Amino acid sequence: MSRHPEVKWAQRADRVYLTVLLPDSKNAKVNLEPEGVFTFSAAAGADNNLYELKLDLHDKVNVEGLDDDDQWM
Repeated sequence: MSRHPEVKWAQRADRVYLTVLLPDSKNAKVNLEPEGVFTFSAAAGADNNLYELKLDLHDKVNVEGLDDDDQWM
């Protein structure tokens, strides 16, 4: 069974900011679909517990121009 990481949310008129707080995470996978679905999964802790998160946002999002190196840090 997976666990849920702590998440912080902030919103501006034209942007949504999500921060997933999971120290020492390994093999993190992050995805944002144009339909407004955000998913995250990673292993963490001494026992490499699986953490997963799925958020359905209120509306569609513009994912054009998202760069893995810049946007998911």
